[in-house]
Formats: sequence, C-alpha cells, structure tokens
Amino acid sequence: MAFRCVFVAAALASLVPLHALAQFDGELVLLPAGCQATGQCTLRNKLRYTDGSGTVWEAKAGLVTDGASIPGVFQPFVGAPFEESFIKAAVVHDHYCDRHVRSWRQTHRVFYDGLIAQGVSAAKAKVMYLAVYLGGPKWIKLIAGNHCGPKCVNATRTATGVPGFMARPADYGAQDLAPQLKRLSDELEANPDALSLDQIDARAQALRPNDYYYRHGDQVRMDDPIM
Repeated sequence: MAFRCVFVAAALASLVPLHALAQFDGELVLLPAGCQATGQCTLRNKLRYTDGSGTVWEAKAGLVTDGASIPGVFQPFVGAPFEESFIKAAVVHDHYCDRHVRSWRQTHRVFYDGLIAQGVSAAKAKVMYLAVYLGGPKWIKLIAGNHCGPKCVNATRTATGVPGFMARPADYGAQDLAPQLKRLSDELEANPDALSLDQIDARAQALRPNDYYYRHGDQVRMDDPIM
C-alpha cells in the first residue's frame, strides 16, 4: 500500500509543469526612490530565482538595472521597462547578461521562465523571449563565477575586461525586430501554444542565418575566476 502511494505521488509529480515549481526569493527594492523614471535603478537586496530544474539564479545587491530593455516602439504589445508583472525576471536576466557564468541561450530562456513564474501570460512571455533572443546580448565563452549555494553560481562584477572576453551587446535597433514581435503577438493571441520556444528559436535563427552566435555553441569555458 505504501509503495502504491509513493508511486501515485511520483506519477502526479511528473505531471506538474516545471515552471509551477519555480519561485523567486527575496524582496525587490529598487533605489533611489523614483529611479524608474530615470531608467537606472540599483538593487538594494539580493534576489534569487529557482527555476523548474532546481537551478538557482541570484542577482546580487548593488546591481544596476534599466528594468527590461524595451524600446518605446515595442511597449504597446510588451509593456513598460519597470512593469511590476515582469521586473523580477528582468532584474535576474540583467545580472546574468552582464556576468557570463551561464550561456546566453540559457540566460534568455530563464527570462521566459521567470516571466511565467511571475504570472505573465504565455503569449506575452514568448513575445518578450523573441525580443531578447533576437536583440539581446550574446556571448560564447563562459566565465568561472562564484558559488552562491547549491546549484547557484553568479559573479560580483561584469565580464568586461576579463581576458578573452568576447560578446555582442544588446541591439534592439534592427528594422525587422518590431514587425517580427508584432507578427508573433498576433499569432499567439488566438493560441498561446501555437509555437514552442524551440520553434521561436528556429524562427529567430532563420532571420539571421549567418549570425556568428547562432552558429556557435556555448561550450567554451574560461578558468579566470570572477572575484
């Protein structure tokens, strides 16, 4: 009987979506008061996000963030940079975009996961994911960071200046970006499950077939510790 209960419990657990197990920990306080108006805020306390696989992402206190990097032309169908519904996901994403201890693909994926964990609709989260996949920063080499607990690694300074540093900063100025976001938004309005994240990746890569970062993997790792 006990074995049967354990088996049933395990079977039920396997049906729970991974994002349902994800959670944020830590109070989000941005300084100075009213900094959202200037677009430059500092994180007072550390903010941690545990994704559905149990991997921990920690943004350190003192992080300077501009919220979600959303140009005005995208805001009608994405939202304002410091919108409460997704600011936590944006803060964690900011930290790992500047400190390359995990791959750019993994970092952009966790942005999507964090949006879902905050209650953002799947359709809107996928549009925002396409925005960062196309226009967000990209890097190849990973940097050995600091352990911040079980399954947690981060860094206290940015990757700029680290030997072998190679990256492309965010660029949301491409002319085809806004039309692509609008197209995806329209497609997902009727059916948020019409496209998976892998399909969105493939669409982005088809738009940039010769992009260096799309054609190369993330397996190169640097051994220079970030202190």
